[in-house]
Amino acid sequence: MTRPTRGASLRWSLFAVAVALLTWAVASQWEAVSAAAVDVGWGAIGLATLAAMAALGFNTLSWRAVMRSVGLHAPVVDAASVFLVSQAGKYVPGAVWPVLAQSEFARAHGLSRTRGMTGSLVAVAVGVVTAGVVGTLGLVAWAPGALADYWWALVVVVVLATLLVPAVLTRALRLGFTVMRRSAEPPTIMGRALLVSAAWSAANWLALGLQAWILLRILSPGTEGLWSLATGAFALAWLAGFLVVFAPAGVGPREAALVVLLAAVATRPEALALALISRFAMTLADAVGLGCGLLARRWRRDVPDHTAAL
Repeated sequence: MTRPTRGASLRWSLFAVAVALLTWAVASQWEAVSAAAVDVGWGAIGLATLAAMAALGFNTLSWRAVMRSVGLHAPVVDAASVFLVSQAGKYVPGAVWPVLAQSEFARAHGLSRTRGMTGSLVAVAVGVVTAGVVGTLGLVAWAPGALADYWWALVVVVVLATLLVPAVLTRALRLGFTVMRRSAEPPTIMGRALLVSAAWSAANWLALGLQAWILLRILSPGTEGLWSLATGAFALAWLAGFLVVFAPAGVGPREAALVVLLAAVATRPEALALALISRFAMTLADAVGLGCGLLARRWRRDVPDHTAAL
């Protein structure tokens, strides 16, 4: 019987820590969410969780589109299982663990660590850019009259979208490689792959916006027609949480941003309740995704090689 290598032992240790933190995140929110369910109802929380699970699926496809462009041609079940399992790393402070897990998976399928990590980082960049674009457009759509005062928001949208132009992205990657003192040439991410990835990522934000709208219309009755606000506010709040890298899964900054962005239609307690339930729904979705990913990996090990086709 072979003994596990030091690297494998370290990866499994980090995975155990991530799973423990994810489990704690679900358990620690249960009491507060149970109290909120009195006003919202478990039916709405269930719908919010389903929306979060759909968003996770869209995010998986967004990541896979970029990884295929850098040379990862693993079966969809393999790729999805690794992405879903890697999401447990979000709950470890530092925000880099999912990328590391994904790059190790790419190495197991013949890609260099550089190409694998570059692909994962570009996929993250696609998510960040689409969050900014969808968030800004959502708020502008809700209050078009504010465009005269916040015209700069559309400038931000254009600048962010420009980052996904292949030529611009390639220059940015080369600059990053130079800063990191890497002599390798960065992989070229094809425009079609970026477009497909961005489309799936936009679907992810729309699904999460639907989740926020489901909760907002119950917590703040009389505020109909606010899907664009809910979508824009949630995307920008997620972005705020993501940029504060030391906050595991954006805990704290995301909630604070939601309170500010929803101030026009929801009181502070209502916005905080929405943030709490949304956090719980997304955490529960990550836990379900983790379980599905582990089951898929076990199933793939039992499937003969000749059936492992795309």
